[in-house]
Amino acid sequence: MANDNGLVDEYEKLQNFKKELDEKIERLKIELINLANQKNTDVLFGQKKKCSIKSYFKVIYPEDKTELIKLIKNGGFYEKFSSINYLKLGAAIVKEEIAQDIQRLIKKEKAFRLSLLDI
Repeated sequence: MANDNGLVDEYEKLQNFKKELDEKIERLKIELINLANQKNTDVLFGQKKKCSIKSYFKVIYPEDKTELIKLIKNGGFYEKFSSINYLKLGAAIVKEEIAQDIQRLIKKEKAFRLSLLDI
């Protein structure tokens, strides 16, 4: 089997580089947040840019959502807060498990996903 012109190796190299960059960015974010906290500010300045640090509340839902869903339904909020699961709907559309009147509203196009596997 040929090396496929080095494309797979280059793709792997860039994927690894991207992962390293993402990790470095996360470390820098933590350092910036810590520095802003030490300076008691929400703005830090560089040579050409400034970095604004804003805090927000992140909602963390219980792993088992049974009771939460029950309370939302009983409280009359289900219709307001429920939404379509596009991942599951998409899979059903691709498998043509959805009614034709829905199918005709949908456009399907071929896409590609690449995966790197050890040889």
